[in-house]
Amino acid sequence: MDDPVESTRSASSWKKLERLLDEIEDGNEAKPDYIELKGKADLGRLEEKDREALIQRLHGSVLRGFRANEVRVPGKKARLAYWRSIARNGFHDFAEDEWMKCHDSPFVENYDYVAPYLDGGGLDVLDPYMVYSSVLGTWEYSVEDFVHTDLLSDVTTVVEPLAGTAEFCYAGHFIYPDFQYVMFDLDEDAKSHVEAKSWLPQTQREFIVGDALVEDTWKSVRKASKGTSLAYIGKQSHNFFGAKDLMKVLEWGTRHCDHLMLEISEPYLLDEEPTIDELTRPEQKAAGFHVALDDVEDKPANPLTNAMDFYLVVWDKLDRRNLFSYCGWIGWQAPTLTALGRLLDLEVRYYHSDDTEFMPVDVGTDTSDCRENNTFMLFSRK
Repeated sequence: MDDPVESTRSASSWKKLERLLDEIEDGNEAKPDYIELKGKADLGRLEEKDREALIQRLHGSVLRGFRANEVRVPGKKARLAYWRSIARNGFHDFAEDEWMKCHDSPFVENYDYVAPYLDGGGLDVLDPYMVYSSVLGTWEYSVEDFVHTDLLSDVTTVVEPLAGTAEFCYAGHFIYPDFQYVMFDLDEDAKSHVEAKSWLPQTQREFIVGDALVEDTWKSVRKASKGTSLAYIGKQSHNFFGAKDLMKVLEWGTRHCDHLMLEISEPYLLDEEPTIDELTRPEQKAAGFHVALDDVEDKPANPLTNAMDFYLVVWDKLDRRNLFSYCGWIGWQAPTLTALGRLLDLEVRYYHSDDTEFMPVDVGTDTSDCRENNTFMLFSRK
């Protein structure tokens, strides 16, 4: 299936940008996916109130976001103020090189998650889900990438087990508001977090508080689904399962959903000693705190099982806080997952990012980037 073509309009001066925004707002020009600001159209040179007013106009004039890669704001405080003025007006830069919003979303969301910390609340007031999304969220891929493939072109229900912040379903529903969205998680706080988001009123959705290791949860998912269903589990979630539990998830996930997709990391070797994997983003450092994946002391990773113990942590000069625990986490990799799928007599495919199609695991790996980047493995019943 041919890829959707993204459109980009550019403006190299404020006059040209003003003209473009006027045409879009008057309905004479279609909204582009992106607007790229160049040259004299430099957001860093605007006063904050003028910049915020312009960002609000941009929000209503683009489908996906804007690019302003030529901006150079000197000084840590000024750069933080620049970031916050955009983040609280509906755009985030959690993916590289662009400011993004949910596809054609009418909702101006506030991504300025550092504000409570800067207001003097300390580490305790940081929203753990927002911090997680900023450093570990998968923003490069969405529902659109996968249902646009030949294999999944008939999907009408998207399922997100172990949903957490449910970014996959939430972002997807703006492009496919007529789909059914079913999410589940053991954490009732996650349900509250997701249901507090701004959803399009016509979208049918359900968040189930349930355990992926209980088949009745998957049966409830099937009852809530309509048509062909795709279940997606991100890379930080399925690694909580040991082999027997992961086999249950593969079995029940493909029995009660038509397809089960797992995000997996690129192949890697384990460190011999506990390490700190620094994840701190510029706005976090400027605000005064750091974020990292921190291995548990005296618990080195096991090279025979890929088992490891670590935390997502934040710290500043005064305190430290564990946001999420990943104790007993297993770094499942593609060969083992392929073997587990075949033991269950499942079809096992992977997403070939260049061809933008799902392929059998024995095909096309020489031209795939699965050695260098995250990929997605798809399990289906024959």
